Amino acid sequence: MPATNSFSRITAVAVIVFVANAGLLVLQLVAGRLLVPFIGSSLETWTAIIGVFLAGIAAGNAVGGPIADRRPTTGTLVAFLTLGALAAGWMMLVPRVLSATGWHAVLPLGVRVPILAAIECFPAGFVLSMLTPVAVKLGIPDVRGAGRAAGRVFAIGTLGCLAGNYVTGFYLVPSFTIDSIAAGTAGVLLATALLTLLTIRRGPNAKPSEANMVPSHSQIVPILSLRRACLIVFLCSFAGMALELTATRILAQVVGVSLYTWTGVIGVMLAGTAVGNWLGGVLADRAGRSLVPAAGAGLLAGSLTAAAVAAQLVLVGFFILAATEVFDPLPLVPRILAWTFALFFLPMVGLGTISPQVIRLTIEDVRSAGRVAGRVYAWSTTGAIVGTFATGYVLISALGMYRTVLGVGMIAGVVVLLVARVWERRTVLYALSIVAGLAVAGFILLTPQATKITLETNYFSIRVVPDDERPGVLKLQQDMLVHSWVKPDEPMYLHYPHEQIQMEFLRAAPPNANVLVIGGGGYTYPRAAKTELPGIRMEVVEIDPGVTAVAYSHLGLDPALGIVSYNLDGRQFVSERANPGAYNLITLDAVNDLSVPAHLLTKEFNEAIRRILAPNGVYLVTVIDTPEYGGLWKATFLTLRKTFSHVELLSPSSSWHPGEQGVFVIYAADHPLDLDAVRSAPRKPSGEALAAAIGTTAWPTGWTHRPPADEVERLVNHGEPLILTDQFAPVDNLMADVFRRRKIKNKPEVTP
Repeated sequence: MPATNSFSRITAVAVIVFVANAGLLVLQLVAGRLLVPFIGSSLETWTAIIGVFLAGIAAGNAVGGPIADRRPTTGTLVAFLTLGALAAGWMMLVPRVLSATGWHAVLPLGVRVPILAAIECFPAGFVLSMLTPVAVKLGIPDVRGAGRAAGRVFAIGTLGCLAGNYVTGFYLVPSFTIDSIAAGTAGVLLATALLTLLTIRRGPNAKPSEANMVPSHSQIVPILSLRRACLIVFLCSFAGMALELTATRILAQVVGVSLYTWTGVIGVMLAGTAVGNWLGGVLADRAGRSLVPAAGAGLLAGSLTAAAVAAQLVLVGFFILAATEVFDPLPLVPRILAWTFALFFLPMVGLGTISPQVIRLTIEDVRSAGRVAGRVYAWSTTGAIVGTFATGYVLISALGMYRTVLGVGMIAGVVVLLVARVWERRTVLYALSIVAGLAVAGFILLTPQATKITLETNYFSIRVVPDDERPGVLKLQQDMLVHSWVKPDEPMYLHYPHEQIQMEFLRAAPPNANVLVIGGGGYTYPRAAKTELPGIRMEVVEIDPGVTAVAYSHLGLDPALGIVSYNLDGRQFVSERANPGAYNLITLDAVNDLSVPAHLLTKEFNEAIRRILAPNGVYLVTVIDTPEYGGLWKATFLTLRKTFSHVELLSPSSSWHPGEQGVFVIYAADHPLDLDAVRSAPRKPSGEALAAAIGTTAWPTGWTHRPPADEVERLVNHGEPLILTDQFAPVDNLMADVFRRRKIKNKPEVTP
């Protein structure tokens, strides 16, 4: 086969793989927003979506492998691309059917989440991933180039995922509706299919001849059995996914949680994997040309050992960098990238080298290349599926994030035993002894007492620590965010002024009011409310049961107060559990770091809130923003106006400084705000008694203040108006500038 023809075909196939994987990542990222009205946004939701996509990818590779060996043609690629476009269209259709029929409501939420995720996401993952084995088959001129071809295809596919990740997060979501993004993805896939017909098919040797595919020198004796190869990639992918999920939890302690954090972690992980795939292909083919048959196994064992060592050094590097604060002077985005590259790039490079080498060591001849590549990649994806569920549901909450990382290194070390006789290789044996020693030391030293982590849940690393400046006050930290300051012996203690606003509205409500709080945290406001006004009914929706448990066990929350807690997503509670007209006062205080989850700010959610408000009921939304240049509060304000007749911005300070970041409350109701009635509602005990109880010198005459109305209107109407909907809610992007300007305070102590 002429080199130019081979090169042009491989280049075209590379473009197809890049586009298909980019489209796959885009569809995965928008799937959660398409399904959020029906299943909410929780750990279960995102784990199901990721798991179903990975299951589709695994099945697609398993089915695509035999197809690749039988029909490695342009027509096969075109068919898969076209089916991928149809799958993107299917993802737009499913939510419309659910909205029109409502049949999903009969299913319990625990059953509904995986069923709807499978219906929505599996087809796209399945059909687009069938491309990979075909691409590998078309890219292999003979067995000697199997490793390089597989590595190149995997690397290009990973780069496609990387591009899809960045484009979706930074451009598509803040610029287009979710349906537009899905439709655009379908269009790109169809256009790629058309270009494939017009380019690859015209060239000679578009379908490699049997002679070209099976040259006389292409048959070799495989070093690894297919069963052992699948086990190796399964374990390595399990380790890689566990490391990726744990990385966000570790970095949340030093850089917080934001669009930048997630994008940085995913981007660096994908970049490391892409480099590893390419490097693994080069190593595999170089070993294949060696005169020593076991050279490939030796390089694979060395790669696994390097990955194990790099994973074990993650925590060593983390604690050293945290103690020296070397990255603290950097702006937020460079700081996130610096942390992520410093800790996780090399382990992912090491793990990324494995699949191409395994494929090269398993292929007997080119005729079986598609089947082997498909089977290996399918088991690799299955490992990622198991790693996702195991890490999200079990490992972090049972072992903790630090010990999970140690376990990743141990997995890579154990896999070496499946490849080579380590006792015959002194260098490998020495390195593995270091891995084992670090793991044992880490498990002994990284206890909750040493890390000062009170509880690790599926959502947060929770710390309850004393406040050095105020005796008797405890801080509740969820990752890097100090969510609450609590005085266990004084239930009326409220640190945050916006909670005093909530209390003033509650005092003005009927004495037997029904109150709903979305976002529990330290339960400071619910506890104070039930203590002062025991006649009210207080219900709290807190998505993390661990946060509720810590409030009772460490923060002085008394079960006798009768606070009713629901541990599920606020959207699902409001839509499916709450009764119409049931609540006199609803507060939304579900702050995730600096922002509120997007699905709790949309017009559709506001309409659901209005449905469960009693006549003359009030809805209070807490936002953290800077009025002068922040976009989140403006979009929230304008969106609430689409549902409620009266919307006002409230501040806990009588002075107005729009250029300063602060916590504000937005009032929404169908009746005007009587500020005098709110501020003058009697307190029990009196203001003086409350002041004495919480250690202040005087109690303000009122906490609820109206900023200048003309200033608020000027700021709200400045720029392009934005209404948040389930189709278009770029909350993270609206908060981007606030995150960039943030000053890291009260950073949790991360010493081992």
